Amino acid sequence: MTDPTASAVPHAFDTAYAEQHLGTATTRFTGRRTADGLGVVLEGRCPGCQGRTRTEYRRGVPGSGTKGLLSWLKGEQPGPGLAGDLAALADEWHYCECGHPHPLMPGDAVFVGCGASWRVAAVDPA
Repeated sequence: MTDPTASAVPHAFDTAYAEQHLGTATTRFTGRRTADGLGVVLEGRCPGCQGRTRTEYRRGVPGSGTKGLLSWLKGEQPGPGLAGDLAALADEWHYCECGHPHPLMPGDAVFVGCGASWRVAAVDPA
């Protein structure tokens, strides 16, 4: 089976950090439940630097400081199913979390990566 997060393009470590919205990514992303079932993990290649990026979206109570899924924020109860959670990720902006401190990255950056953000067209179940 081919890894959908694999890329023929190597991670561009020398890409300078720049906060930029890239629109809808054309790269493929996969999603799966967290081990405890209280969130989903989105994995793929950053469309900015091509680094492997992984973001965990936890269910949370609005206003409690936890980041919940869009379905939770819309007032739906937990457990709409993995397909519903993955579809909800298409409405979110995602950020590069490749873990590489790209050149010019500010010391107070929230995410360690190239600064790119994007939306996903679809998320494949892992």
